[in-house]
Amino acid sequence: MEYSKFSLGLRFAMTSDAGLAPEDCWNIAFSEVPLAYTVDANLFGAWDDVGTAESETSYICLFSNLPLQIGKALYQQLQQKPRLLSYLTIYRPFIQNNLVEKCSSVQFLGNVKSDGSVSGGDVSYGNMHISGDLPVVCNRPDFCNRILIAPDAWEGKFTSADAVRHMLRSAAHILPKAKLSTQLIADGGQGTMDAMVCSMNGRYQKATISGGNGESHTIRYGILPDRTVVFESEGLTQYELEQVLTLPQNRGFTHYYIAAGSGPLPEQLPQGVEATVMGKRIPASRRNSAQIEYRNGIETVLETCNFHQRLSKADWLIVLTRLLDDGGALQDPTADALLFHCRILRKHTAVLAFTDDGRYFAKIDNSPLVPIETTLFDDAADALFLIIRNSPIHASLTGPVLPDTVINDI
Repeated sequence: MEYSKFSLGLRFAMTSDAGLAPEDCWNIAFSEVPLAYTVDANLFGAWDDVGTAESETSYICLFSNLPLQIGKALYQQLQQKPRLLSYLTIYRPFIQNNLVEKCSSVQFLGNVKSDGSVSGGDVSYGNMHISGDLPVVCNRPDFCNRILIAPDAWEGKFTSADAVRHMLRSAAHILPKAKLSTQLIADGGQGTMDAMVCSMNGRYQKATISGGNGESHTIRYGILPDRTVVFESEGLTQYELEQVLTLPQNRGFTHYYIAAGSGPLPEQLPQGVEATVMGKRIPASRRNSAQIEYRNGIETVLETCNFHQRLSKADWLIVLTRLLDDGGALQDPTADALLFHCRILRKHTAVLAFTDDGRYFAKIDNSPLVPIETTLFDDAADALFLIIRNSPIHASLTGPVLPDTVINDI
């Protein structure tokens, strides 16, 4: 399949919690993409079977045959569409045609007419009519919320990326003029590689390693722009960990981030290699050496991803955390670190807390916990953003913004 002129692909996250089919993706695209930028565009759909090292499967809605300036303008418009973004992958939500050309099976949906209808294709999905509006713009920036959504994973239900998308969708619905940004959160265990690669605009790679029984299997790792390799050791044996510390082969990579979580720790490193080992808890017997530095997982992720700088540009930070007890204790090490940064920068904080038995609570700054009468996560997120909408955006934060928090030492 050949594409003419400029092509822009929207990569929809086809995760289990999203429950999307290609028809759903196209209906979302039809309702969000402005017609003014897509007249005479050719539409193609494809499953992205190129980026198989990524953690999220994606389906691509491609708009092709666009003049270069029109295509660039469309890209700028879609970046200001938080509802649309809430359905896309966190990693590279938009791509250009050179990557789509590598997909194994591409379907032609047709050409966009001046009235928004789509015709002449080989397949049909959804309503086949483009009806999106231009982005909602805040004309008084000083009176519009700037919100950084940074939820941790909900083990067994959501990854951090899943939670980001759900909360972004709620924020876009309740606060359509707010300036929304997102940040994946991880504590040095599962999800750490995704948080670093997505935040730093890195890239994913795959490699084949052998197990102790002689069988081979494929692992994923990431490469950051500064040529640092990042990977997670959970699920690896000590023997496999030693092999991963030689990747990428023969390319001069000398520094590694190892998200240890509950996985094995390196006993030694190859000559000329250095590593930063992250985790919630590192055994007291482990000491820094010339080659290995042990660090708190969440603080290392926040520092590497420039979280402090991102938070400085926001009015609100949105946190998702488990409620630890009926007394209202919120601060596990991850939430503790996030709230600490908020206190330093004197930012408003909105915490959505959940319990294992399905209850939800909201906490705004240092106010008491407020129960939310729902058992659905999306409804709870809506309730949280309604509270923000009804809160003065620049209310004075007198005294300590939050109770003193303590960063848990390794």
